[in-house]
Amino acid sequence: MKLINTIALLLLILFSSTALSAQEFTGEDLEIRLFIIGQGDPVYSSWGHTGIAIKNKLTDRDVFFDFGNFYFEDEDFFKNFAIGRLLYIASAAYTKHYIQSVIYENRDLTEYVLNISPEKKLEMYNALRTKSLPENRTYLYHNYNDNCSTRIRDYIDDATMGQLKSSTDVYRDRSFRSSFLLYTSHIKSFGSALSLLQGPPIDKEISIWQEMFIPAIMGEIISSFQYKDYNENMVPLVLEKRVLNKASGRAIVPDEYERPYIQIITISLFLSLLILYLNFRAEKGKIRGFASANILIGLFIGILGSVLLFLAAFTDHNYSYGNLNLFMINPIALFLIPAGIMYWKKGSKWKKKIDILWLIQIASTLVMVLIKLLTPVKQDNLLEIILFLPILISFSPLFPYLAKEKRSIGAIL
Repeated sequence: MKLINTIALLLLILFSSTALSAQEFTGEDLEIRLFIIGQGDPVYSSWGHTGIAIKNKLTDRDVFFDFGNFYFEDEDFFKNFAIGRLLYIASAAYTKHYIQSVIYENRDLTEYVLNISPEKKLEMYNALRTKSLPENRTYLYHNYNDNCSTRIRDYIDDATMGQLKSSTDVYRDRSFRSSFLLYTSHIKSFGSALSLLQGPPIDKEISIWQEMFIPAIMGEIISSFQYKDYNENMVPLVLEKRVLNKASGRAIVPDEYERPYIQIITISLFLSLLILYLNFRAEKGKIRGFASANILIGLFIGILGSVLLFLAAFTDHNYSYGNLNLFMINPIALFLIPAGIMYWKKGSKWKKKIDILWLIQIASTLVMVLIKLLTPVKQDNLLEIILFLPILISFSPLFPYLAKEKRSIGAIL
């Protein structure tokens, strides 16, 4: 997706006097092309971009319309982003300049010449032009249901008299989570962080129609799509496919997403063993290391849990609603900070309070596991469980208690 300030000047030039030539034209004079743009450098461009270029063959004017622009400079940008009310902007630019900017950014660029009736071409052009006017161009963005790709998809569906949607209302064992993770596979930490923040709504099976929230999926689908024209003849939607630019040095999007199990298990094992070691030392009176671990991990889990709670309860990010990770990563952990400080200062009498807080965290996590096993609520959060559950258990008094009991039995025998 491309920032609005890179094309605002072009928009002003394009529409400052008039968007239409004085010469009359019809849909026969228009050529419609779908542009699918690959990944860029900013993380928000990981899923690519899309737009429609419309060329008037009479005037040679070629305009690129898209819905992927926003103002970083907007004083309410970060507030709106946080609460899930981000306004995006429909805009228009000269196609030649847009192609140059994509090539400069070293991104894939594929062009699909669309086979649409003259009436639908003119209708699409007028609709896109009207939507790009300053008084009409803003819309409320949604990651999955209303973004730069779904808007273009809807225009193409209208041009095929609704046949694109009806033909793609089928399922192939995909979800929003699996689809977006595929396109963050080159930055697994980014994809995993996004996944942690989102709940069961993105784990429901989605149709191919819904999958087209990702531009590349739309390109894949329309390449072979056929529909009935006004004469009841089956015709291909794409007349010609042209690769205008092939990015160099970029990661290839894999066919399947490989979850970073080894990395997560390694991190979890290292932290758990370290905490367990400090827990045993605390039983011998060496409490500073364990107290520090409680403060630091409590701060991390508590802040992360507060973010999850905020997203799930106080925003319009509906894909974060009902996030089961809240059972395991919740703001209760913030109480470990003062408890850990008092444990450092006052000694062992605060250890029981810390133990109770960790037992609450562990019990809450077990409730989450039971919900996953015994109810229809499903969330793909195995990675989060692998990472956090061993850490929670290592803080508990269970292992020091078992070790103490073993020593006591050994002494009796």
